[in-house]
Amino acid sequence: MKAAIFICGTALLLTGCDKKETGPMSAEQVAEKMDSVKLEPGEWEATQEIVDVKMTGLPKGMPAEAMQQMIGKKNTIKHCVTPEMAANPSADFLAAQKDANCTYENMDMSGGTINGKMTCAAPNNTKAVMKMTLKGTYLPASYAMDMTMESQGMGEGMRMNMQMKSSGKRIGACPAGSETAPKAGG
Repeated sequence: MKAAIFICGTALLLTGCDKKETGPMSAEQVAEKMDSVKLEPGEWEATQEIVDVKMTGLPKGMPAEAMQQMIGKKNTIKHCVTPEMAANPSADFLAAQKDANCTYENMDMSGGTINGKMTCAAPNNTKAVMKMTLKGTYLPASYAMDMTMESQGMGEGMRMNMQMKSSGKRIGACPAGSETAPKAGG
């Protein structure tokens, strides 16, 4: 789940465009819009914080307060955005997995702001669906976003509603020999 949160948060920076899109959009349509992104390559640090979480339909024996312990915790990771990635951002960044079957709706990314909705179905469980609403700001070297996620169909009637804050910033050049995979940070 941490990887999904990171990828969604970081990748939203990569969706910048100057037009408002209403109605459903495919990953391919989002990718076409990404050509106008002006992203600075280098090492990026992304931080996510869970602001609130509510779960219903928990499996028997799972303590309801387990998710509450996540509130207020921050997860920070670093990753390298290569010049190639910055020049050609991929819509795959928006989904936790390449085959997550995501659609996008009402994406407005004009004037350094981002507002929109994303819905993804898990590749191995089409009943498991995550709906995300995004609102925030972005610049070529930073972003800040509020996200609301609603997940359902995860099995046994379990549902989850989560509010998160996500921010990121370019912190410098990529370290020599660095990989593009995210790394846990401080």
